[in-house]
Amino acid sequence: MSLKFGIVKELNQELDRRVAFSPTQLEELKLLYPRLEFRVESSDNRIFTDEEYESKGITVSSDITDCDVLIGINPIAPSNLILGKEYLFVTDLIKKVNPLFTLDALTSLVGTYNAFRAFGLKFELFKLPAIATFSDQATLTTYLKRPVLPPLKITFIGSEANLVGAEVIMKALKIKKVSSDDFLSKNFAQAVYTFINSPEQINLESFTTVSDICIINSSINGKSVLVSQELLNTKDGKLRVVADLNPMSTNSIACTLRQSTPEDPFYGYLPNENKEVDLHHPGAIVVVAVPDTTIEYPKETSEFIGSQLAQYYIPTVFK
Repeated sequence: MSLKFGIVKELNQELDRRVAFSPTQLEELKLLYPRLEFRVESSDNRIFTDEEYESKGITVSSDITDCDVLIGINPIAPSNLILGKEYLFVTDLIKKVNPLFTLDALTSLVGTYNAFRAFGLKFELFKLPAIATFSDQATLTTYLKRPVLPPLKITFIGSEANLVGAEVIMKALKIKKVSSDDFLSKNFAQAVYTFINSPEQINLESFTTVSDICIINSSINGKSVLVSQELLNTKDGKLRVVADLNPMSTNSIACTLRQSTPEDPFYGYLPNENKEVDLHHPGAIVVVAVPDTTIEYPKETSEFIGSQLAQYYIPTVFK
């Protein structure tokens, strides 16, 4: 049996440069499964060029309608669906909380990076470029050795999977991890962070009061993390940046008044009035609330998606 897979270009998300498989991954799949054929729909936008696919022996065409299965990142409009074809859209799998597509680490990596980018912008200390500027993680971490941070305190609230991505940024910026007790009771000569994965078991106000930056997954293990207006408006609080890693799951974080976008990821929140203001307002907390940060990191996200599909989906074709 011969089966043709077509990799579609993203029609309804012009800014989404992700793709289901990298050129190298398709080359490897061809060797593993000789009965499978892969074709890539020509695109000027995706992170990997047509020429990169062709260099690996993958056919690139403007017409892939003869393929049996069509794979994309985002669902396409019903009017563009081809009768009789099978479709697989990665974002549908992610929205179903499919355990094969937990992009928690990449989401928190980008969200954590944007938190420091926001802090540098707010206080005009340094100017970090958009994360999409970097071709890969190695380039990103090398660049992050440049900024010199003041002795900030950062609270990271999320899952162990979230922490994996955040630690890439923390280590690159030479931010030391400390215990919660030390975080609350001691002063440090360097930037430090503490990790909380059970916020319901602590007094969250004690952490937000002494933190300069909070990076928060608003839903951990199905439980919402509550950050109220009153908590954000604590007298003498230092908090100046809140990065909401999951702004589409709940409205439990008061400063997340709306979702932001990769092109305009920051806005100001005035906690005493519970309203949006300019991020340079002296009383403003800068909010980062991009709902899908992996769009900003297309190369490594695509490679992650491709590895999951290659490991779990492609083998099922023969069952």
